[in-house]
Amino acid sequence: MRLRHLFYLLLALPLVFAACQEPVEPTPSAAVLTLTSASVVEFTADGGEATITYTIENPVQGAKVEATCDAQWVVDLTVGENITFVVEANESTAKRETKVEVAYNTLAFEVTVKQAAADAPVNTGVQFEAQYLIGEYYGDFYSEAGNYYIFFTDNGFDEEGYELPNSTYYCVDLYGALFDGTGAVTLPVGEYVLDNDNTLVEGTFSGEYSGYWATDASGEPKDGMFPFDAGKMVVTSEGVTLNVTVNGEEHTVTFTGEAVIYDCRVEETEMEASFAYAVYYGDAYTPGYADNFYFFLSDKGLDADGWELPNATYYRFDIYSDIIDTTDGLYIPYGTYTFDMNDSCEPGTFSMSYSGYYVMDDEGWDYATVGYFAGGTVTISEDGVVAEVKTIEGEVHVVTYSGAVTDIVDGSSADDDDDDDDYYPEGPYSTLEEDWYCNLSDHTLYYEYYSDYYEVGYMNWMFAIMPNDGEGDFVQFDVLADVDSYDNFFGEYTISNSMEAFTAYPGYLDDYLYGSWYYKEDGVTMAPFVDGDLEVTDNGDGTVSVTFDVYDDCDFNIVGSWTGEAKPVSAMPATRSSNVFSKAQKVTTVKSSSKSRIECKGGVKSVNFSKK
Repeated sequence: MRLRHLFYLLLALPLVFAACQEPVEPTPSAAVLTLTSASVVEFTADGGEATITYTIENPVQGAKVEATCDAQWVVDLTVGENITFVVEANESTAKRETKVEVAYNTLAFEVTVKQAAADAPVNTGVQFEAQYLIGEYYGDFYSEAGNYYIFFTDNGFDEEGYELPNSTYYCVDLYGALFDGTGAVTLPVGEYVLDNDNTLVEGTFSGEYSGYWATDASGEPKDGMFPFDAGKMVVTSEGVTLNVTVNGEEHTVTFTGEAVIYDCRVEETEMEASFAYAVYYGDAYTPGYADNFYFFLSDKGLDADGWELPNATYYRFDIYSDIIDTTDGLYIPYGTYTFDMNDSCEPGTFSMSYSGYYVMDDEGWDYATVGYFAGGTVTISEDGVVAEVKTIEGEVHVVTYSGAVTDIVDGSSADDDDDDDDYYPEGPYSTLEEDWYCNLSDHTLYYEYYSDYYEVGYMNWMFAIMPNDGEGDFVQFDVLADVDSYDNFFGEYTISNSMEAFTAYPGYLDDYLYGSWYYKEDGVTMAPFVDGDLEVTDNGDGTVSVTFDVYDDCDFNIVGSWTGEAKPVSAMPATRSSNVFSKAQKVTTVKSSSKSRIECKGGVKSVNFSKK
């Protein structure tokens, strides 16, 4: 029994010891922070309010949820059972992004906030309400459709028809239904679209003579003249709306009221010619391609020495035909020859540059009137000639001649004629015999702008200083101004053929007159400028000064100076001198007389934004 008692006693001892130890607390579970809403919140540019939801498992005593955001456009960030915030409107055209950071004790998560960009502002473009709609109606002068040459403007024009200072002009060369009524001309109701192919058909307005410009304080275009990139015009009984694009910007032009459109249709001028003659040049100017006839119609003809007669009228046509067989004599092929403004020399055409008409003065030496053609035809048949032409002055001329054209002189071998050698030596071309001081005291400067005529990146201008009475010293310069000199030709120039900025092209003669020259109306005195300098200065009072110190090809020094108001070539009186503004002038010796007169042939180059 004692052993058994001892055994139970030993078993009870651990229980006694265990009952004396401290109780152990259970280890708590770790806290868990969980995002229960989207991790990315997106807003439109208008902004708005958002809520972030979350849960916390096994929260930590004393710990708090905190939320922060560095973006100033996220406001009113509030923490509670949920987290709320407000995103302000985005006025920028750039999208934006930030993060809201949420922390609890040692736990954290992020919510990305994205906001779209604001829409790009709608470009409403230029809105222009015209106070005047002024124009001219040319009838079917330029096209089979009626031509309405109109201007939308805020201030109109001065008494001489020139633009006013600080004014805006939209020019539209419109082709619509013919106006057959009398009295005030009205625009035909309808829709018209810009036609940069310049087909001049009804329902269009041409790109060539339409455009926009604004004038500065002196009345000159302050930024240049700009063509329309695209356009549409709507004419209703209530008014006119023009929508055009200029340099990528939309312009909306409106006009309500009474338009003033002058009727510029003209009566036909008729002449029955009593004299017809021609000079035949063969294919000298168009080798193997076409034959060339310099054809004249006149009411009085020539005197016994081959000179024009006083107060006589002469129409000149530079005709190109198929190459003819001259075995049995000279003749102009029968057919209709059409005016060609591009001088293509295509058979069946007559050129713009070397065709025109002139009326001699009382002495028969100078031109009382000179005109150039803008369109028309010449029909030659065995019965005679009918020429119907339109001039750049807005006139229609009908010239007829009865009978066959038989007076044709062969000028195709003119290069072998001794008389030509008298006029066209190999050079030098100057006829001066000493240094020369030009007297320009009673002169006017006329100028013409040709843009980048030589395609060298510099703006080309021609200007001539001419005697007001038609007699005296003439000088002309063909200059390359700077790349952006589209509204003036002020600067210092050097005579040079380098085709660089601020150079004046030297003068020379090679069947054509080119460049810079001194000459007189006698047709003999002349000198090409081949070296030296000139300067054109803006005096700031509406006048321009020109000084030059140049040399001809005989090394004679030619100097001169002039100050006055420079005028565009459109303001120049009609004289033979206007031919200087043809860039390349054909020189012809009339071979039907015992003595020859040199005449420079050429037409005035057309200028955009001016019909005439």
